[in-house]
Amino acid sequence: MDQYHNFTLEEFVWDDSFRNWVLRPTREDDERWQTWLVENPEKKALIESARQLVAAILPKEAPLSSQEKKSAVSRIISRSAEEELLPYPAVTPWYEKSWLSIAATVLLMIGLGWGIWFNNQRTVVDYEELVAASADQLMEKVNSTGKPLSVKLEDGSTVKLNPGSRISYPAGFKSGKREVYLSGEAFFDVAKDPANPFFVYANEVVTKVLGTSFFVRSYTNEKEVSVAVKTGRVAVFTRNDPALDIKKNSRELSGVVIEPNQQIVFVRETVKITKSLISKPELLEKSTLHHNFEFDDAPVSVVFSTLQKAYGIEIIYDKNIMDECPVTAKLTELSLFEKLDLVCKAVDASYEMIDGRIIIEGKGCKMN
Repeated sequence: MDQYHNFTLEEFVWDDSFRNWVLRPTREDDERWQTWLVENPEKKALIESARQLVAAILPKEAPLSSQEKKSAVSRIISRSAEEELLPYPAVTPWYEKSWLSIAATVLLMIGLGWGIWFNNQRTVVDYEELVAASADQLMEKVNSTGKPLSVKLEDGSTVKLNPGSRISYPAGFKSGKREVYLSGEAFFDVAKDPANPFFVYANEVVTKVLGTSFFVRSYTNEKEVSVAVKTGRVAVFTRNDPALDIKKNSRELSGVVIEPNQQIVFVRETVKITKSLISKPELLEKSTLHHNFEFDDAPVSVVFSTLQKAYGIEIIYDKNIMDECPVTAKLTELSLFEKLDLVCKAVDASYEMIDGRIIIEGKGCKMN
């Protein structure tokens, strides 16, 4: 992590690895950054400032150019430098902190959010062009039937190709990477092989995995390209990403990283990617037989923890004021959002979905 020694506040805010650590940290990410902070204690204040600014940026949609985005954040950072920043985490809510309030207000006004923005170039990448440019000799499967077509790849991976879809792939993968090309919609169940990452090129969007299962939808005549994860983690980026080669060749998943029940949507018209939850989150396969969704006067913290483990979706709430709110409910037959509706009603709270996570807001419960 030597490259971070000379980073400015703004450079930290826009760094993919740093943003992933702040917004969706893994155990490995946290250990890596905490170790770096121990080794570089003089950077602590700068890191805390960058973390607070990242946390203040909420998802909004607007067709801003890359330069407009950079300029907006530069103005926020210049303004924030005039005020003293509180240590992270602080007792005062983020929206009561002066400079963070300024940042959030500016971002809301200009429509800049935590969507992942790419070069504002209206470049269409065609399936035929990608196939023709491949250095490998490819074979193609076309699904002209009315039901999914199963395709078995040389490495043991399987693809369920939906009607009207096409996929091109080599008879045997070369050492170092596994690459296939998709037009249409398919479900991939990729054999785990971290030494040989698996890439799906679907027109403008590239999906990189080490071994997992996920859906890709990329029809040439549609306005959007989407990727949704069933198991594991995948990284998504675009072919016109300036850091394309770095992200493809990195040992780590970088770009927009999504996990079970999360999806990304790439909008062709605005050339941007956003991350969200899928419309109907499903129980993780390993969770279907191991979780009891019937609660009898259970603390709401137990309920949220059970839901988080069962669906693999992070649930964030203020534990200081809501931990002991009691819940009595039978939730087994309900969908995730029906479960959340019922639980939130029981504890006088509400929820929203931000960046593929569930944020709970409530005033808590006074226990007599």
